[in-house]
Amino acid sequence: MAPMKVRLYIQRATDLFNGMQLTRGDDLYKNSSALLAIHSAISYTDALRTGLGEENLSDDNHNQTAVALRRLLNARNVREQNGIDHLQYLVSRKSLVSYGDERLSENEFRGLVTKAERFAKWANGIGKRLRIEGWNHDDQ
Repeated sequence: MAPMKVRLYIQRATDLFNGMQLTRGDDLYKNSSALLAIHSAISYTDALRTGLGEENLSDDNHNQTAVALRRLLNARNVREQNGIDHLQYLVSRKSLVSYGDERLSENEFRGLVTKAERFAKWANGIGKRLRIEGWNHDDQ
């Protein structure tokens, strides 16, 4: 069951990531693209956590996802954890993007997209390196 869930989360993450890429160049979709960036990282995290043995992801406190992922990686002695910094940045801006009183600045927007791209690359590298069952895919 876990490999199927991992695959589902990866497909969702890739779908959201690709949506971010499609909309990133149009100022009309800046908030949409930024929110897709954040949610793609959350879905990649769900894939990693599931693939590393965590069974309960039902909690909606996304601020804790980075802590949970770090714990799982530490248990496997994974030292390359720089992607978690990208995840924390993205998740910390979820409310700002979704409910903030002001339009995102161009710098903030570019930062979100860049962090999402870096996180996706890192997550895919970790998933492949740890040979997480269900991780194989050709995108990213």
